[in-house]
Amino acid sequence: MTPEQLRASILQQAMEGKLVKQDPNDEPASELLEKIKAEKEQLVKEKKIKKTKVLSKINDGEKPFDIPNSWEWVRIGDISDKPRYGYTASAKEIGNVKFLRITDIQGNKVNWDNVPFCTITQDKLNSLLLKVNDVLIARTGGTVGKSFVIRDQVDSAVFASYLIRLRLLDDRIVPFISEFLKSPLYWTSITNNVSGTGQPNINATKLTNIICPLPPLKEQQRIVTRIEKLMPLVDEYEKAYNRLKSIDNGFNDKMKQSILQYAMEGKLVKQDSNDEPASELLKKIKDEKKQLVKEKKIKRSKSLPRISEDEKLFDIPENWEWVRLKDITNFGNFNSVAGQDIQEGSWVLNMEDIIKNGGGFNKFTIKKLNDDFKSNKYIVEVGDVLYGKLRPYLRKIEIAPKNGFTTTEMFPIKVINQNLISPYYLRYVMLSPYFANRINGSTYGMKMPRVGTKYLASMLIPLPPFEEQKRIVTKVEKMMALVKYLNFKNKLATGLK
Repeated sequence: MTPEQLRASILQQAMEGKLVKQDPNDEPASELLEKIKAEKEQLVKEKKIKKTKVLSKINDGEKPFDIPNSWEWVRIGDISDKPRYGYTASAKEIGNVKFLRITDIQGNKVNWDNVPFCTITQDKLNSLLLKVNDVLIARTGGTVGKSFVIRDQVDSAVFASYLIRLRLLDDRIVPFISEFLKSPLYWTSITNNVSGTGQPNINATKLTNIICPLPPLKEQQRIVTRIEKLMPLVDEYEKAYNRLKSIDNGFNDKMKQSILQYAMEGKLVKQDSNDEPASELLKKIKDEKKQLVKEKKIKRSKSLPRISEDEKLFDIPENWEWVRLKDITNFGNFNSVAGQDIQEGSWVLNMEDIIKNGGGFNKFTIKKLNDDFKSNKYIVEVGDVLYGKLRPYLRKIEIAPKNGFTTTEMFPIKVINQNLISPYYLRYVMLSPYFANRINGSTYGMKMPRVGTKYLASMLIPLPPFEEQKRIVTKVEKMMALVKYLNFKNKLATGLK
């Protein structure tokens, strides 16, 4: 499990009475509650606190799990004074009192030297002064529910209006309640009680009605001691977990890249002497291109320079051929259409919908036409290779799953004949290390780096026989799935340990 899950598991066991043994000699929590109740009545009688409404009895349906017989379910309001909202003021460099805000609480600590000041009248100051063991809870925003306990005496400090102060009626239960405020049970209660979506918040009434398991006082102390011993071990586990995760990610990326490079060098699958050699494929593609030009389906384009021996990047099998990308594709011969002319309901393949899925592989989602789709767009067909030609989409690559349209940030590359060239093989070529390194070394532009289309057209492609292309694609997919599976097993084993 992750470090976060491990911490949550420890706290959950603590709240269920499973972290330490119960001692029959401990005074039960019911006795502790009677003492707290008596203390509360005495403070009201002495006018040190105000009388609060009696909270509703906790019914069995509210109790999320069983607790030991010596424990009690309580509401936060049963064991605390009336909660208090903070002071509304502007933070200043000079004032008569420190002014603690949510943003001053970082990593469950406060650097009081950096806490600003505010100015407050004496009559308000007395009720808002912070004391040791005061519990502060964020009541709004992204940190709603976050808690902080004042551990050290602070000279004259109040708290801001986005915080709620809880003052427990027995200081001895503060350490255990502090752990409860980190537990999954507490956070589930917060989630169930917050209001609002853009700016979630919780009020004092809902906060005081949250239920909490209360152990005998001595067991509370044993639980807190146990947690304090375990959490540093979890911190060490987190460091090791993150190191392993980093190694795993690096290893997986290298494995995937190695698989692709082996595939490009003809080392991933065996050659078959019965396969029609790539040289014959090239002749057929050349003839088909001439026919398409004759039928005016594509435009005639200039021939690229012949590939010299010095250009060839690595050795390939004898029945393979080095070709340029433009030699085997209808490179640059794609049609476009004005966005306003695209009919509602047409499928649009947006570049931002390609989600990186690790190691350069991507998952593709499809969106329907939206109102902002106005400028000229490329028409694409099933099997077209879509290549991101500028950042942040540079080198995102996918195969068009439907006939439709795509944004101008994507460069459609159509193979001349899918019965001679596999677009899936071509995609793996363009994801391979040698191809990526060449592209990364030839981008231009500072704000929006991109690859030039002329350079892309001249890129070298190692071309196997068609049947071998299909075998390579199948093998790569199986090996990528295996890497993913082994990574999952490794993480699972690490979690179990």
